[in-house]
Amino acid sequence: MDKTIIRLSDLAKEITEVFRKNFSMERYWVSAEILGLKINKGHCYLQLGEKDDRSTQPKAEFKAMVWSSNFSILHHRFVSETGNELQENMEILCKVEVQFHERFGMSLIVHDIDPAYTLGKIAIERKKTVDKLKQEGVYFLNKQKELPSVIQNVAVISSADADGFKDFTTKLNENKFGIVFHTKLFPSLMQGDNAPSDIISALNKIKNHSCYPYLHAVVIVRGGGQTSSLSCYNDYMLAYEVANFSLPILTGIGHTADVSVVDEVANLNLITPTAVADFITQHANSFKEHIDYLRDGIHAYANLCIESEEETVSELMNAVISNVEEKMQDEKSFFDNLARVIKQTVTKEIISQKSHLLYSKDKMRLFSESIIVAQKNKITNDKSSLKSKVYQTIKNQEQFLISAQQKSAILDPSNILKRGFSYSLYNNKPIFDPNEVPLDSEIETVVFKGSFKSKKIK
Repeated sequence: MDKTIIRLSDLAKEITEVFRKNFSMERYWVSAEILGLKINKGHCYLQLGEKDDRSTQPKAEFKAMVWSSNFSILHHRFVSETGNELQENMEILCKVEVQFHERFGMSLIVHDIDPAYTLGKIAIERKKTVDKLKQEGVYFLNKQKELPSVIQNVAVISSADADGFKDFTTKLNENKFGIVFHTKLFPSLMQGDNAPSDIISALNKIKNHSCYPYLHAVVIVRGGGQTSSLSCYNDYMLAYEVANFSLPILTGIGHTADVSVVDEVANLNLITPTAVADFITQHANSFKEHIDYLRDGIHAYANLCIESEEETVSELMNAVISNVEEKMQDEKSFFDNLARVIKQTVTKEIISQKSHLLYSKDKMRLFSESIIVAQKNKITNDKSSLKSKVYQTIKNQEQFLISAQQKSAILDPSNILKRGFSYSLYNNKPIFDPNEVPLDSEIETVVFKGSFKSKKIK
């Protein structure tokens, strides 16, 4: 079978002609989800698709673009009406024209975008989030937490270089009431797709920080960004964490057109960061004024009580003085009589004790004299006995010395030599062992009447 061969460009021209006949100047309102988005040189390049609930692959997918001449107008209107920028995973309703290019293939040219459609979709998703939080019983949890009488120690979730954070701290620290506040910043992204997870991470860091037990509230503030970047505050997980947080949360995200889900579930939401700072300072000052009011009331009541009691006290004092004087007069008579009795008793006791002391003195003198005589006799007897014992001891020692002299004479070497004994010397030293003396060595033998020398031969 013969094959009919045509060039690719010819096929492209035929397809172009088909598109021109069937789609030329036709425009369609199409609902689709943005799968991809890129802006280059003012043009907006989109990847539009329709997802399949039963598959990970989309049912349909097309390239689309908005020319720069039209994109700025459409995007500005879309942001103004929805409060959100065009972004991935967003559903839109757009008016498109189908085009086919011989080189780049088929694409859709977007001529219009209906903000009301997207706004409705956002509202539906937002309502689903709110309903889910209410069904789970966490929607009102943070609102039910009672704010402390004074919010003085505050954890702040914000971007460190955000204007809103700077406005908040400036307003708080420069308050006209002179109240001192303590803030601790936990930095976080405050807009974009990654903001919810980053804010949740900051909330977890607060719970694990050493300052947590001393905190009174958490403040989430944002400023300087576009209203269109607020969709992240409708995120379910972020709203869940805010609603379920253990401390009261105050928000000042900085928008008036709409209230986010995070604003709804927070304990208190205010429009701007400075409004949050104003509330905290006014809240603290109200407590201070209440304390001042109570103090003034107590002071005034105390003055009234003092004034009303002064007369009563004066009367009581006069009565007490009168009673004391009367009592003192009675006591004076009693003590005078008691003094006379004591004086008589003491005088009588002194006389009695004086007689007793004189008797004891004579008795002690007689007793002492008898003891002295007895001790003199004992000393005389002991002296005689001691003299006899000393004489006997000296005699015994003399006998011992005579016996020792006799033993010493017996052991004298000269007396031993008289009996025929002798001793030998080698090198002028006594010999105790013959083996210590070498052969042919000269030995000196000492006897009673002299000495002689000899040699060792074996």
